[in-house]
Amino acid sequence: MMLPTQQKVHWLSRWFAILVFFMLGVPATTHAADPDLKPGDIIGPNNWQRAKGMVGENLLNRIKSGYSFKIKQSRFVSNPKEYDAATSLYSGSVKLAANGELLNYVAGSPFPEVAPNDPQIALKLIWNFYWRWLGDDYKTGGGTGEGKIIRYAIEKDGSERRADVLHHTIRTRGRVTLNAKPSLPGYEHIDWMQLRADEYPRDTAGTTTLEIRYSDPKREDDLYIYVPSIRRIRRAPPTQRCATIAPSEFNFDDINNFNAKIADFNYRFLGRTKMLGNLAQERVPFERKSGDYLPSKESWEIVEAYGVEISPKDSGYCYPRKAIYFDTRTLEVLWAMTWDGKGNYWKEQFSLRTPVKLADGQETLSVGTAVVTNVQNGRSTLVDAVRVHNQGYQPTLFTLATLQTVMRGGSLR
Repeated sequence: MMLPTQQKVHWLSRWFAILVFFMLGVPATTHAADPDLKPGDIIGPNNWQRAKGMVGENLLNRIKSGYSFKIKQSRFVSNPKEYDAATSLYSGSVKLAANGELLNYVAGSPFPEVAPNDPQIALKLIWNFYWRWLGDDYKTGGGTGEGKIIRYAIEKDGSERRADVLHHTIRTRGRVTLNAKPSLPGYEHIDWMQLRADEYPRDTAGTTTLEIRYSDPKREDDLYIYVPSIRRIRRAPPTQRCATIAPSEFNFDDINNFNAKIADFNYRFLGRTKMLGNLAQERVPFERKSGDYLPSKESWEIVEAYGVEISPKDSGYCYPRKAIYFDTRTLEVLWAMTWDGKGNYWKEQFSLRTPVKLADGQETLSVGTAVVTNVQNGRSTLVDAVRVHNQGYQPTLFTLATLQTVMRGGSLR
């Protein structure tokens, strides 16, 4: 039996713990997932509580307002065998420097075994995410029916604006399938390069960006932009990564859910939890009502996920706080959430995945459709972006010469 003084201390301790909990701030999915949720169950406005803690706050509100869907059986798609072989071969030598830099990385997953009580678990998981399998190169949108990214900007009033985008990426390190591997000679100081070009609508057609990510954590990315209206190529400052890619709600660091330099951020492990996602999107594009971004006939599945909170070392960065939840097996992100400088919920992003075939018949996962919603202004962006992998791109494609070719009327196709 507690004495009065002990009871007072006990309650003070509880109230202090609660106060600390709210002062630290917690992502919008901290409530425990429903342990009894199973394939075949229907989630809707009459039982929205069952999805609490398994989806973002905005989607939960849509469920309360009438959105419903079925829970389906999960389907596991493994990484390609070459990636797993590289993990076995090289991961034993990988280490973290005192500043969080990745040392001795060659290819595959850097840290295939991460203990739950490892004090560096968040940083190790983020490096695993950064070097997850994406192919040695890929064309984002190449697996859609039109062979390019199809993007819809959806206004709060339901009006839509379509954009068509070409997007090519090459990994110059961490390569496991195409020659040369595990890195391209002469490009060992670069992690990856990307080319992105607007094809439609007419007012933005021809706008092309070249992005280069350097391995040195202290070296800034190169970002070059060709602007057709002034017929000039400009090198953009690092702050441009925070600029919205108009008219969407994405910025450069939102691509692939979190696309920033790892060393520029701090990380906190949020735990392992069950989330709702879709790793086997049935239709691309999915069926939806005009003016809405939610799939009307897609089912969702229960996915084991890691949660990691991300905060910038630079106080001037656009996202003071972001949280991502990704599949524990493939490390593909299910949910990404951001808050503004006042601690208000800002953006919510979910990404559906779809199985795709590689040239040798192996099956792997690609992004299918990604959706980001700005809950503050009511705008959403929907992107159909199925990839085709291992196209055999040459690094010489990813140069200023290509932007100059576009400037003279050429194309990335």
